[in-house]
Amino acid sequence: MATGITETDVWTAADALLLEGARPTIERVRQKIGRGSPNTVSPHLETWFRALGARIKDPGAFAAAPAIPDPIAQAAAHFWETALAEARAEQAETYRRRWAELAEEGERLAADAEQLQQREIQLANRELDLQEGLKVATAQLAATEDRLRAAEQQMRQRDDQLKQSQQQLEDARSAVQTLLTEAETMRSLHAQALEATETRHAAHERRWLNELDGERSAVKKLQVRLDEALIASQRQAAQLQTALTEAQEGKRAAEQGAQALRGEIAVVQQRLLAADRAGSDALAAARQREAALASRLDAADAQSASLLTQLSQKDGQLAELTRHLMVLASEKAAAVASEGPAAADSSADARAE
Repeated sequence: MATGITETDVWTAADALLLEGARPTIERVRQKIGRGSPNTVSPHLETWFRALGARIKDPGAFAAAPAIPDPIAQAAAHFWETALAEARAEQAETYRRRWAELAEEGERLAADAEQLQQREIQLANRELDLQEGLKVATAQLAATEDRLRAAEQQMRQRDDQLKQSQQQLEDARSAVQTLLTEAETMRSLHAQALEATETRHAAHERRWLNELDGERSAVKKLQVRLDEALIASQRQAAQLQTALTEAQEGKRAAEQGAQALRGEIAVVQQRLLAADRAGSDALAAARQREAALASRLDAADAQSASLLTQLSQKDGQLAELTRHLMVLASEKAAAVASEGPAAADSSADARAE
C-alpha cells in the first residue's frame, strides 16, 4: 500500500540532489523519490530551502546516520520490500487501469480526431464561404463606409444647419418676446387710449345728442317759420296776384279808355277837320282838349307801365323769397340727415374700438 510523502522524504531527496551537484526542484525531487504530487512536494521543498542556510553552518547536518542493528535493519528491509512489492502491485494495477483509460481515451480521441477532421473540412468549406462572404462584406463595408462618410458629411451639414436654425430660432424667440413685450405695451396703451376714447366718445356723444336735439328744435322752429313764411308768401303772392289782376284790369280799362280817347280824338279830329272853318277859338279849344286827352292818355300809359313794373318787381321778390326759403329748408333737412347718421356712425365706431 502506497504511503504519502513526508517532509523527511523530500529533505532526503533534496540533500541527495545537492550532494550530486544538482539544484533541487519539485520535478527532480519527485523523480528522486519516485512518487508524489507537486502540491505535496512544494511546501516541504520550501521548508528545506529555508533551513538550508542554518544546516550549511552545522558540519554534522549532512553526516551519515548512525548504524542500525542488523535485526532491526533486516526487519526494516523486509517491511520495506513487502511495502515496496505491495506498492508496485498497486502501481501496476493503477498503470493497467490507467492504460485501459488511456486506450478508451485514445479511441475517444480518435473518434474526436475524425470528428475534428470532418469539422476541419467543414470549417475549411465554411472558411471559403466566409472568405467569399468576407469579400462581399468588405465590398459592402466599403460602400457602407462611403455612404457613412457621405452621411457623416450630411450630418455635419445638418448639424451646421441645425445650429443655424437653432440660432435663428433663438433670434426669432427673442424677436417674438420683444414683439410680445411691445404688443403687451401697445395693448396696455390701446386699452388706455380706448378707455380715453370711450370716455371722450361718451362726452362727444352726449354733446352730439344735445346738439342734435338743439338742431332738431331749431329745425322744428325753422320749419314753423318756413311754414309761416310760406303761408305769408302765399298770402303775399295772392295779394300780388290780386294786385296784378287789378293792375291788368286797370291796364285793360286804361287801354279801353285810351282806345275810347283815341276814338274821341279821331272824332274830334274829324270834327276839327269838319269844323276847321269854325274859327280859331273852336280850333284852339279843340287843340286844348286834344292836348288834355293826350296828357290823360300819356298818364294812363305811364300808370299802366308803373303797374307792370311793380307787378314784375313783386313777382321777382316772390320768386326770390320762395327760392331762399326752399334753399334754407333743403340745407336744414340735409344737415339733420347728415348729423343723424354721422352721430350713429361715430357711436358705432367708438363701440367697435
